[in-house]
Amino acid sequence: MSFGGLMLVAGAAESYNEDVARKKELAASILASQTKYLMETGLSNIENLRKKKKEGGARVNNAERNWGFSRKAAIALESSGQLEFELEKLKGIGVDKIAPNYIKDLTKQLESQIDNDEDLAAAIVRGLQGDSFATEEEQALGLINSMGDLTELQKQFMKTTGDSRTLTPKLNYQSSKGAAITLPERKSIQSQLATSLGTIFQSKFKRDDRGDVVHFQFDDPEVQTMFNELTKKTIDLKESPTTSFSAASALNAVIGSVQNAGLVQPQAVLDNLDNAIGNPQFDWTPFQTSTKDKGVKDNSALPLEVTGGKKKE
Repeated sequence: MSFGGLMLVAGAAESYNEDVARKKELAASILASQTKYLMETGLSNIENLRKKKKEGGARVNNAERNWGFSRKAAIALESSGQLEFELEKLKGIGVDKIAPNYIKDLTKQLESQIDNDEDLAAAIVRGLQGDSFATEEEQALGLINSMGDLTELQKQFMKTTGDSRTLTPKLNYQSSKGAAITLPERKSIQSQLATSLGTIFQSKFKRDDRGDVVHFQFDDPEVQTMFNELTKKTIDLKESPTTSFSAASALNAVIGSVQNAGLVQPQAVLDNLDNAIGNPQFDWTPFQTSTKDKGVKDNSALPLEVTGGKKKE
């Protein structure tokens, strides 16, 4: 081979080596960029998860210390992703306008769900063990130890893209509840209830309006006691986080439950009210006294449905 030929071969070899070197350099640059992205993003994901856990812990403490939730109920709501909404809702309602028994009844309802669901209870127990960051530390070590092995690094990175917190299904309660009944709503309930009870039990009453507050006084002390208790029951149904009753539907349910109880002693009505509410087929006959004893009539056909604060005839 001539000298010129050798020079051409040498030049080609040098060009090839330079091309290989450039490709290696490019590959190394790409690898470094991928490694940097996976490491930085993975560590950022881990930090965000740690931040979420810290914020969740703060919400649980807030719910327990400032709002009266039990720690178990607060962690259950946090685990299901409902606590943040619940606290914001209560804050929006205002401390002085929250139904008096709402938080107590909600806590009782949530704890009952937990105690009757083994899987949910186990998740809550894990949450009660504290805010450990062991999982995040393990993820960070996984990223660091996989440096130099892109495939393993990608695998470890994927572990940081999820949410390792204990998440549970949504808890069952009426999340729209929380606000206490208003004075106008109470006045409407009392007015319609007094009229209905007066008709059903043939008992006269006096009405004393004082602004938004109204007082009703029945001639029959037993009917007066029943009126007071049925008013409370209606309000409890409306405010309870375990029912979907509005003020109007709660009143309809209460009046409807005693509609055919005109021959029943008021105390017997109260003793059986919970069984009668929501049960149109409830039979008051076994509890009836004689018409002569009570001087009242059967109101089986009496239309008592109320809607929007007015009585339907």
